[in-house]
Amino acid sequence: MKCQVCKTKEAREGSIVCSDKCNTIRLKILSLVNKYTPTHGCDNCWGDLHETCSLKCIEETERAREFTTDLYSFIRIILNN
Repeated sequence: MKCQVCKTKEAREGSIVCSDKCNTIRLKILSLVNKYTPTHGCDNCWGDLHETCSLKCIEETERAREFTTDLYSFIRIILNN
C-alpha cells in the first residue's frame, strides 16, 4: 500500500504512512478538517451513514471531503518539490 500522504513510498507495515513526517502531516490535516468543519452538519452524521442526515449535513460533509482532498493535493505539491 502506498503512503496516504505522499503516495510515492510504500507505507510502513501496519500503517497508512511511510514516515513520522508523513504521519505528522496527516494528523495536522485531520486537525484542520476538524477545526474548520467540526460538526459536519449534525451530531451523528458519520454514525448513521447519512440515513437521517439533513441536507445541510450532507453538504457540509461533501465540503469537508473537498477540503481534505485539496489539503492533500497541496501537501503532495510541496513534498514533490
